Amino acid sequence: MIKSPIKVKLSSTVIVLLKWGVDKLPNSINKPPLKNYDYRVMMVKRSNQIKFFPSAHVFPGGAVDEHDNSKEWEQVIEKPIPSNLSIRISALREIFEETNFFLDKNDKLINNENKLTIEKLQSDLMNKETSKNNNFLLNFIKDSGIKLKLDQLYQWARWVTPILGPKQTHRFDTYFYVIPIYQYPESCKIDGTENVEMDWLSPEEALEEHRIGKISLPPPTWLTFHQLSKCHTIDQVIELAKKRDSLDILYDPIMTKPTIPSNASTNLPQERYQVLSGDYIYEQEKLKQQTSNSAATTTTTTNQNPNPNHKNRIITRSRIGDLNDQFSWIYEYQNTVPGSIDSQYDGSNTILPPKL
Repeated sequence: MIKSPIKVKLSSTVIVLLKWGVDKLPNSINKPPLKNYDYRVMMVKRSNQIKFFPSAHVFPGGAVDEHDNSKEWEQVIEKPIPSNLSIRISALREIFEETNFFLDKNDKLINNENKLTIEKLQSDLMNKETSKNNNFLLNFIKDSGIKLKLDQLYQWARWVTPILGPKQTHRFDTYFYVIPIYQYPESCKIDGTENVEMDWLSPEEALEEHRIGKISLPPPTWLTFHQLSKCHTIDQVIELAKKRDSLDILYDPIMTKPTIPSNASTNLPQERYQVLSGDYIYEQEKLKQQTSNSAATTTTTTNQNPNPNHKNRIITRSRIGDLNDQFSWIYEYQNTVPGSIDSQYDGSNTILPPKL
């Protein structure tokens, strides 16, 4: 858990990779054959009623709740018990709540014979009053007699919500997990409350649909797709995911704006930075925090002499010149930090089509 001047809540999100072309898909999924990848990624479109990134395309997930922390979960998990079990349980629960399938043993836990049981379980989980005092999901797994295997969830990264302003009540420390599946989960469907659409997109397709303005991607999702884009097979993703898992990669961005010289043109584009560990602005800000003791620091080691040539940042711009419109956001990623696992993505950006 990171340290922060405001409350931090644990959460999870899951990058579900489906090996494409190995299984018959339902008629509702009308997708062209893939040329450059052998997998697509599950995406959900958030409701326009959600406060944070309404109508954006994201990986499914949500916050850890008190039931996810129950020690009784160890009774239904195959040994050895994986690390951060409560966060993995939240991933299991949130994916089920939002998309109606289980990350493990789905074909055994959901079938035609228990359709009514599954519908009731979904209803119980969505009922905040009754679910306060009942761990419905744990009881369902116990009654099934099935033990789940969750160590195939590989930690891709952790993203912490930046501090956005004085009215902000909390931040999320979100664990991004990757999991491969090799059979289309026939039971999957969206919940119709938090999310209103589901889609399966390759990295190439997701980045292109964002480029042309068809979908909105939050900055962490956009960068994750650029990271995935270097992996053309599901096996390559898993190989990289295992490496990233061992590094416990943390993105704890600081929001800032570029310094504009007094003699600069007034026509400079609006832009906003999310500076990350290793960026000289990030290191300067952390040094200020340590010096003033005005805020606790994260576990990131702060460089005492930041190099102004070192950049690790996502730059957000607007295709219409209005940063208040998230649907207009386009991005550029810069990383010139020596030894950074993400330096290979330096220069990634949203290349807009030429104006007619």
